[in-house]
Amino acid sequence: MNSEQARILVIDDEEIVHASVGKILRRAGYSTESVFSAADGLERARQDEYDLIITDLMMPGMNGIELLRALRAAEVNAAMLMITGYPTIRTALEAMRLGAMDYLAKPFTRKELLAPVMRALRQEPEEAPAEMSEDGSVVDPANLVPGTELFLPHHAWARFQQDGYFKIGVEASFLGAAGQVTSLDLPEPLDLLEQGRTGLQMATSAGEEHAVAMPLSGQVVDVNEALDPGDLTSDRWCLRLLPSDLKAELRNLMVRRTPAG
Repeated sequence: MNSEQARILVIDDEEIVHASVGKILRRAGYSTESVFSAADGLERARQDEYDLIITDLMMPGMNGIELLRALRAAEVNAAMLMITGYPTIRTALEAMRLGAMDYLAKPFTRKELLAPVMRALRQEPEEAPAEMSEDGSVVDPANLVPGTELFLPHHAWARFQQDGYFKIGVEASFLGAAGQVTSLDLPEPLDLLEQGRTGLQMATSAGEEHAVAMPLSGQVVDVNEALDPGDLTSDRWCLRLLPSDLKAELRNLMVRRTPAG
């Protein structure tokens, strides 16, 4: 979808956010509309069709999570992006698990806004895995078996290994929306990564830069030195991770089973 065709609804209770986000999007060629409450945004989305809804997470009255649930109940098909501050990272992860394509942490730059906007407008809805739970807590880390795959929707997967480590790769929906990868910036062994935060970055043939959020926190054990960015697919692992807070972080992920390997 090109920018001339996309319609974007921005929902935020702060005038300064509307001014900055609207300016960036309009200069990029997008058609935008603005409302200042979740209730008004929900009503607008019910009455009209949008390709993307960008909403603040923390708003008076109905918050972003409640809005997301209401939009799903109303069968609104627009892609969703959340705007959040650092203290609400866990809630942002919940939003992604409930269907938001991504989140934007305040403050953000023009590039940091446009990359997920373009990716969200290109992404196709993901099919539900054969075995998936909305509550990751049903998976006891003590009972994980090799091949169990956890994933942060539209970003990255983490596959449990026999040695207790997790292999991390990029979800197919992310790669499909980002486009042809030309370079990949991987972390270094011993680096510490945080769930929901950027773990690797990629540049594409279109000159775009996209950041992949990590499904788990932990220490990088090693990276896939044989990985060719141009041949990156969703079944190729990028790094191995020793998780640091697995039990607490399972609830933020989806779950699917894959053959041991």
